[in-house]
Amino acid sequence: MRKLVLALSLVLATSAAVAQEQTVVEIPSRGQTIRALLFKPANPVASVVLLAGGHGVLALSPDGRIGWGAGNQLVRTRAAYAQAGFATIVPDAASDMGTPAKPKDGYRFSAPHGQDVGAVVAYMRAIKAPVVLVGTSRGAVSAGVALAQTAGATRPDAVVLTAPMLMTVGNQPSFQQAIGNNPQRAQLPFLVVGHRKDGCKYTAPASIDQFRAWHGGKVDVVMLDGPEGKGDPCEAQAAHGFAGIDGQAVATVTGWIKGNILKAR
Repeated sequence: MRKLVLALSLVLATSAAVAQEQTVVEIPSRGQTIRALLFKPANPVASVVLLAGGHGVLALSPDGRIGWGAGNQLVRTRAAYAQAGFATIVPDAASDMGTPAKPKDGYRFSAPHGQDVGAVVAYMRAIKAPVVLVGTSRGAVSAGVALAQTAGATRPDAVVLTAPMLMTVGNQPSFQQAIGNNPQRAQLPFLVVGHRKDGCKYTAPASIDQFRAWHGGKVDVVMLDGPEGKGDPCEAQAAHGFAGIDGQAVATVTGWIKGNILKAR
């Protein structure tokens, strides 16, 4: 019992320490402002930019309260990336991209948004390179337009997409659409993490094979498995959002970055 209490105390102390490291920053882009949540460990090994799914307008307050999307898989696990040694940032949409109630139509695949993501990448590069863009679900759309719009210091060194909207299905946006259907812009270290039970028709596991064929280069793929979750199959509490296996999802992403990106430098 004593050992259990000590272990629990250590976990709580670690979580509290990481929580205290979260700060709110504002990054300029195109004359607008991008508010973001930042974790900056003392000696980070690299940086990750976490792009939420859904419409992506988090409505962050100046003191860091999350107006929308706190349960999104990348948003809710942000501290775990810092615990793994990464400078970690969760950006809101820029100030001219609407509100959670009324996001600007089509902003996630617009050129200005791609430039905004690039500004966040450059900000993190000044903290610790390499910088890896990590997007989940519709965050893949933001990653695609970022790769279409960025170069040099604003371009990420690698991309990780989890349960992503890769290929165009119906009238929904996709990575393929956002990057201008140009796979040459996606030729960089690339990981896709899927869930075998993902029931969302826009992120079906079969779309990953379609994406690899379209991409034409090296794309690492890891398929996780776990509970089916609950609710809407395209939401964060379903298998689509890695419900019940957050730790596995984070370990897969951070392990790939450390084993593939950092070792290559």
